[in-house]
Amino acid sequence: MKNSAPIADEIVRDAQAGRLPKQAMADLLAPEPRRAFLAECAAIEKQYTEACTAAIDPCLESGCSLEGEVCLQPLLRSETEYQAACGAAWMKFVRGSDRQ
Repeated sequence: MKNSAPIADEIVRDAQAGRLPKQAMADLLAPEPRRAFLAECAAIEKQYTEACTAAIDPCLESGCSLEGEVCLQPLLRSETEYQAACGAAWMKFVRGSDRQ
């Protein structure tokens, strides 16, 4: 899937290093690849939530309040790692434009 404008090298490096938020990366994609990218990030978010739940160390004394949903807390704890995972997913959508 190609984008209409090339993506600057600095933006690519920042995405790969986990320095760009998901929405900033999504905004650089056309509507169709944007939907697919956001779906991939949602799957990544779900993995972080499931790993947090499996650790049996809930944020709340009463347990996890978001059973079956995506929890923000594990994403915040691993923000750079999470954003880098989304960056890796994002790269699949921008490689066709001007990167290999």
